[in-house]
Amino acid sequence: MNEIITNESTVTSRPPFKTDKTDTGIDLTVALPGVTKDKLGVNAEGQLLTITGERSNPEGIDSLEARRYELKLQLHEDLDTNKITAKYQNGVLTLGLQKREELAPKKINILAN
Repeated sequence: MNEIITNESTVTSRPPFKTDKTDTGIDLTVALPGVTKDKLGVNAEGQLLTITGERSNPEGIDSLEARRYELKLQLHEDLDTNKITAKYQNGVLTLGLQKREELAPKKINILAN
């Protein structure tokens, strides 16, 4: 069950998300339909990543209810929370979670005699 009723007019739920491995880390994509950028929050405390968002009930649209979103993810220790990038467009949040620099793949140059 992804929904918890917090009061009569607002529902809190865990937003759908997906992860994709990259050469340098992980891309995290989170769907937050109807949430505006000013009602969106992304925090990293230690290795705990918290994403929150709130959607108001738009006037004249009864099919969309007010909703709060909350997603908490414990990040692997190999990911550097100081280098998270974030982009938000059309209700989709994309985070770039980079591996710690010392763990990222490195190309080794080969010298010839």
